[in-house]
Amino acid sequence: VGDPWQKAEYTNRAVALWRSGDISQATAGPHESAAVPDRPHRLDDKVKLVAPRDMPKLGKGGTLASRQALLHSLAHIENWAIDLSWDIIARFGSDPSYQLPRAFFDDFVQVAADECSHFCSLAKRLEAIGSSYGALPAHDGLWESASTTAHSLPARLAVEHCVHEARGLDVLPGTVAKFRNNGDQETAALLADVIYADEISHCAAGVRWLRHLHKVATSQAPASEAAAAAAVEQACRTGSSDQQQQQQQQQ
Repeated sequence: VGDPWQKAEYTNRAVALWRSGDISQATAGPHESAAVPDRPHRLDDKVKLVAPRDMPKLGKGGTLASRQALLHSLAHIENWAIDLSWDIIARFGSDPSYQLPRAFFDDFVQVAADECSHFCSLAKRLEAIGSSYGALPAHDGLWESASTTAHSLPARLAVEHCVHEARGLDVLPGTVAKFRNNGDQETAALLADVIYADEISHCAAGVRWLRHLHKVATSQAPASEAAAAAAVEQACRTGSSDQQQQQQQQQ
């Protein structure tokens, strides 16, 4: 779905159908096929995408234009996050080697619902301060990470949830302060009281299912493969720690 508002509407419908039991199977069955696109459909007239290096600086929130740019960037991240939530279900959910129970789908349907709510709230807040989603350029660096992990659910969980989601939690308090210190208490409250708590649960879901996959791999694998799986887990932890150190050095 190329239109972000229509995607939000479809997401809310799908979430309601899943929770009610009207949708009981999240992926294609063993005798069915469903092609997962390499990247989500986008309407070119909605948001202009540029390379990350070509993005203008967001600023520190001291001007209205800076606060609009910050909000636009946050809304764009949440728009992509909706796609990531459905992609992880569609791309990996039917792979029998992962032994995914219904709870996995429950978790990422909930993530999709949260990201949809975040996008809608941020986009509406952006309109309230005189701009709109699509008024400014954005980049698709988040989906580049999704593309490089499209071959592996453990890789997707490690990169998107143990690194990107965790880093988002690290920097969000500073973003909240930019709005609060410059008089936008409503945006600050939205970020601090709603979005921050939800994002903690999303990071936790990634860690939970990475541990599930580690358990599946080590219970079935020879000793050498079990050691490799443990090394992957350690690398994930180290990568997250390195990200935090880099962020501290940049502050």
